[in-house]
Amino acid sequence: MLRILARQTNISSFNMTPIIDIVFLLIIFFLLVCQFIVAENFDVTVPDNISSGQPAPDADQQITTVTVMPDDTGRSIYAVGSEIITGKSREDISCTIAAQIDTQLQHLRRRKRVVCLRIDKHISFRDSQYALAGVSQSTATDLKLAVTKQKFEK
Repeated sequence: MLRILARQTNISSFNMTPIIDIVFLLIIFFLLVCQFIVAENFDVTVPDNISSGQPAPDADQQITTVTVMPDDTGRSIYAVGSEIITGKSREDISCTIAAQIDTQLQHLRRRKRVVCLRIDKHISFRDSQYALAGVSQSTATDLKLAVTKQKFEK
């Protein structure tokens, strides 16, 4: 009888170390990937009710986005991609925008260098001209303005 009980008490163990290693590697991988995939999540109200608006570009075409938006105090904030340009004088903003655009477009062919300009509709031309100057100083070959065809009511 003791032999039967001794055989039944042997509990087989399962080695969890490889599974834990894989889970930790996957967690680290997704944390890193999420850091690189940072979209331009700036809340910008682009001009609406534009009859000549065109659909968004294809996903295979890489576009660098330049955003001009107001902050809480009414000052204009400039961003290239997801990187906000801060602490610059107005004279340096266009040069910084051009340099950041060139950094993002350096690996693309000359004819594929497209910049999408997103300007909040409450920003005056006086403030948006620095973004336009930065795009013109860069190596971008095409400029697209972000607008919508529909009129949005708030």
